[in-house]
Amino acid sequence: MPRYLAGPGSADFQSAWPFPFEEGWSLHRPDEGHRIASSPCLRVQTGFLPNLGSPSRGTWTTTAQKPFGQPEWRATFTGATPLEVLRDFHTELLSLYLEDYLLDDSTPAVEGYLSLLAEGWSHSVWREGKQEFCSKDNLAVLRHWYAGAAQGSWAFHAGFPDRPSERFVWKATFTAGTPVPLISALTSSLVKDQPLTRAVRDLPILTRDFLYFPQGLPARVTPAKPEPQPQPATPPPAPRSGRSR
Repeated sequence: MPRYLAGPGSADFQSAWPFPFEEGWSLHRPDEGHRIASSPCLRVQTGFLPNLGSPSRGTWTTTAQKPFGQPEWRATFTGATPLEVLRDFHTELLSLYLEDYLLDDSTPAVEGYLSLLAEGWSHSVWREGKQEFCSKDNLAVLRHWYAGAAQGSWAFHAGFPDRPSERFVWKATFTAGTPVPLISALTSSLVKDQPLTRAVRDLPILTRDFLYFPQGLPARVTPAKPEPQPQPATPPPAPRSGRSR
């Protein structure tokens, strides 16, 4: 199963955050289920807002802003995003924060989707200023707006394109200004070969049919039954003692 169909799993959701809380990063819990992490300078905030009534179970949101300013960009993931993908995204976020490279990014957009092209994802270009990258199984799509009113924004969804949007396994959106290295962290994570640990009950019901055994996986060997060992011969019975005529 591709990792983009694996669901969030059952691990503690805070495993998606690699932030050094012992070095000034703060963790807030304003309400039950809510989690908000902030950088020491308060210019970066990321959090999880639960919504138990939604199939996606909530929303992950990350923003970055100048001091005392409005967010310069926003990244949003629905709650069913694999935690491993979120961790890769937040790891790159921390790296860019430490390099002071979260605003005014000049990285070419091509860096955001090179890993998908290397794995054989298809590429389509639309006249309205949008390009689209689709996985080989047609169950994952990345869209990038390179022109028009939405220029510089990105969107990703994993699921079934022929079903209503609420049937998607998970989605992510990125406003214009989102650093391209964060998009690259997402796409690189999507195509990783590293297997994820999941119990069947943790997999989204919609995607369980896509489980498969990778080629080269050794088959389960049934232990051979032990051959019966020969039993020692039983000595003949001793002759009965009696009187002879």
